[in-house]
Amino acid sequence: MAAIGWFESLSIVPAAVLVIGGFVLLSLLFARLVARLVHGEMLREHNDLTGFIFAVVGVTYAVVLGFVAVGVWERFQIAEERTYDEASSLISVYRDADGFSDGARLRRDLRSYVEYTVRVGWPALVNGEPRPEAHLAEVLSRDVHTTPVHDARQAQLYGHMIERTSESLRDRDARVAEDSTGLNGVMWCVVFAGGFITIAFTSLFGFRQTVMQTAMIGTLALLIGLVIFLTMSLDFPFRGAIRVGPEAFERALYVFDRVDAADPVSVHMR
Repeated sequence: MAAIGWFESLSIVPAAVLVIGGFVLLSLLFARLVARLVHGEMLREHNDLTGFIFAVVGVTYAVVLGFVAVGVWERFQIAEERTYDEASSLISVYRDADGFSDGARLRRDLRSYVEYTVRVGWPALVNGEPRPEAHLAEVLSRDVHTTPVHDARQAQLYGHMIERTSESLRDRDARVAEDSTGLNGVMWCVVFAGGFITIAFTSLFGFRQTVMQTAMIGTLALLIGLVIFLTMSLDFPFRGAIRVGPEAFERALYVFDRVDAADPVSVHMR
C-alpha cells in the first residue's frame, strides 16, 4: 500500500514506537475527550448495554484482524520458503554442472547470478525497485538448456539439471510476485477503522477511577497496536524492518566454494 511506504524506511524500534505508541496515545486522548463531554454517571448507567454491544464489536474486529494478520504471516512464510527453495535448486544445478564439458561456464553463470542477486538484486528488492538480476536469470536458463549432451549418463543428468533450473526460476518468479503487492488498501482501511471503533466503544464505559480507565483502555489499545504493527511489518516480505534477507543465497555461495574446493579441476577451469 503506497500510503504506508514511509513505514518501510524506518528501523524496527522507531516504527514500533510510532505505530503502537501513536495508537495508544490517540485512544487515551479520545477516552479523555469523551469523559469531558459526557457525564460519568450517565455512562455508568448504561454499562450493561454498552458491554453487550462491545462484545459483538470486539469479536467481529478480532476475527477480521486475526484473518488479516494470519494471511500476511502466511505470505511472509511463503516468500521465505521460495527464497530457500530457489537457492537450493541453484546449488543442485551447480553440482550437476560438473558432469558436462562446459560445466565451468555453467558454474560461472550460476556464481555470477547469485553474487549479483546478493550484491545488487537484493537491495533493489528491499527498495521496491525493478529486479536487475532478471537478465542474468534468463542467460542462465538459456545456457543450461543449450548444454551439449554426449552420452546416456549426461542425458539423465541433463534432465535433472533442467528440472532444477526450471524450479529455481519458478521460485524466483513466485518470490518476486509475493513482494509486488501488499495488503489491499480497502483492507487497511477496515483494519484501522475497526481498531478505532473498538477503542471508541471502550470509552463509553463509565469508570469511577481515571487510573482504571487509562489502564484498561491503554492495555487494549496496546494489544491492537501490536497486531497492527506486526501486520504492517510483514506486509511486504522483502521490505521494512522485518524482512526476508539474502542468507539463502549467501549460503549458496558458501556451498559453491566448498564444491569447488572438492573439485580442483573445475576450480582450475573457472
